[in-house]
Amino acid sequence: MVKDNDEITDRVDDRAALVGASGRPATPCVVHISGTLTDTVYWLSADKELKIGRAPENDLCIRDQSVSQFHARVVLTPKGAIFVQDLGSTNGTFVNGEKVVRHTLWDGDKIHIGRQQVLRFCFQVNAHPEAAGRSNTDATRDALTGVYTRQYALTRIEKDFIQAKMRHQDLALLMFDVDGFEEIKEAHGPGTCDMVLCEVAKVVSSVLRREDIFVRYDEHTFAVLLRYQTEAAVVALAQRIGRVVKYHPYPHEGKKIRVTLSLGISSLTRKMKNAMDLISEVQACLEKARRAGHDTINGTQSMRVVFRQMANRHVA
Repeated sequence: MVKDNDEITDRVDDRAALVGASGRPATPCVVHISGTLTDTVYWLSADKELKIGRAPENDLCIRDQSVSQFHARVVLTPKGAIFVQDLGSTNGTFVNGEKVVRHTLWDGDKIHIGRQQVLRFCFQVNAHPEAAGRSNTDATRDALTGVYTRQYALTRIEKDFIQAKMRHQDLALLMFDVDGFEEIKEAHGPGTCDMVLCEVAKVVSSVLRREDIFVRYDEHTFAVLLRYQTEAAVVALAQRIGRVVKYHPYPHEGKKIRVTLSLGISSLTRKMKNAMDLISEVQACLEKARRAGHDTINGTQSMRVVFRQMANRHVA
């Protein structure tokens, strides 16, 4: 049975008035709790609805064939009510198991999009409201660091992969981890970890081109999608990123925290059939760099030739 509560006056969840220990109000958001986008948070604001669907133009782009191109939207009204509305999707939109056309959301409601995608509507205290202010107008941005989200990256990598493959253009993907992140968290606390991630994002952004796609891929993993760059240029950039992060100061309570990176790099080859081949290869290179130790770069076989030519001492 399809539930349509258009005739019901939108109600305001009083959790919107709650505040956390910091004194900041709880902010409404949608959290992806399934698939590759698990734990991605989309903050809601009254000046911009959250559009959901398979098309790249959506704020929340889900690459799933059971999701329609323009599937649904989540709206925060000026009065504070929040509702989800199906946009005539093929497989429907469900809230807590009930198919809906338009439905007012309450804290904890689960929204099912397509056959497998699950979102949770909730109120959270945003520890970084300045960054969230950016993401309120651009859901493709990470709330903490301000760089692009993994969800946006997956869409963009797929798009650029197809284009580069058809036009025989250079395309490379660089991925790196902050070394010893858990040790930093245990020794200095999560607040310091947030500072480190923000500083890493800032210094890496300073050495990238405007057209480079810089992404927070996971908690302490970042990626950079590079177009029209030769393998030699990509290797040189990886080395530079490693250096600027390593020598950047990270002060904490009068002491400096040492931060280094493990980096993996890969480029488009003829054998690759889709974007996931490129992603899988760079992840394998990153894993090899992790196992080799801190402050290390690992790349594909062709890039290792470039490494040797450049006499890089930090190659795994």
